[in-house]
Amino acid sequence: MPMIPEAEPLQILPSTDPYTLCLALVGDLDHEVGDEVLYRAREALRGCEGVRSLRLNCRELEMADSTGLSVLLQLRRDAHEAGIRFHLDDTRPVLERLLRITGTHDYLTCASAACLPPEAEAAIETGEGESGS
Repeated sequence: MPMIPEAEPLQILPSTDPYTLCLALVGDLDHEVGDEVLYRAREALRGCEGVRSLRLNCRELEMADSTGLSVLLQLRRDAHEAGIRFHLDDTRPVLERLLRITGTHDYLTCASAACLPPEAEAAIETGEGESGS
């Protein structure tokens, strides 16, 4: 019986917004593919000048271990340091559970202001960008 090739663990998805990089996580995000996923995601970010938002689609993510969680945290930090918004889209129950158990849910799903890039945080702190009422 012929073997079916495994899907790449990280795929670039089309985006309707030229300032958004959309990536899909596929299969398991674990110790076997974590370094590759991190490397490829960073390469994709470097190759997209002017990106303001990184969206990671998790619809086809089957499982993530501690290495996978570490990859997500590092990508979130990388995005934040580069002034890029970070989003996890279509998270499945298995990932939601991991994020809640580890206390990283709000940080990684942008359920708090921690999701904002540094210049947006600075604008909020100084009151810039607020409309006068």
